[in-house]
Amino acid sequence: MDSGWKEQRKINTDLIRKKYDEIGLEYPEVVDKFLKEYGMLNINPRDKCYFDVSFNAIKAIGCNLDGSYFKECLAEYDINETVYPIGETCRKNLLVLMTLTESFYCFTDGLLLFLGGSVDEMLDCIVGECRKPIEIE
Repeated sequence: MDSGWKEQRKINTDLIRKKYDEIGLEYPEVVDKFLKEYGMLNINPRDKCYFDVSFNAIKAIGCNLDGSYFKECLAEYDINETVYPIGETCRKNLLVLMTLTESFYCFTDGLLLFLGGSVDEMLDCIVGECRKPIEIE
């Protein structure tokens, strides 16, 4: 599968940082580091039983969400930390979120999936390599 990723890839994240500022959400270094390498990639697996994913944080934020949403959206699951939008998956039905400790989730109202505790675990899960997401209730 060709997503446009290559070693030493580094994109300019100024527009993403600006979008975060517009919605009143801090833009931590760990998120910037991830998005510099993976931002704006679109991954479409050959096997349709796995997720498609777009690491476009600007589209994930959209025009209706603000910073307070990402500070509280996982509270109903007893996850009381701010999450940072880094993309969309499952035909844009799920937000891909990241924490400061590099835990990754897919989220929409009524569904939370844990993708992994590192970039490698998340990628193994989300592009169908070898891990399944864990549903959190």
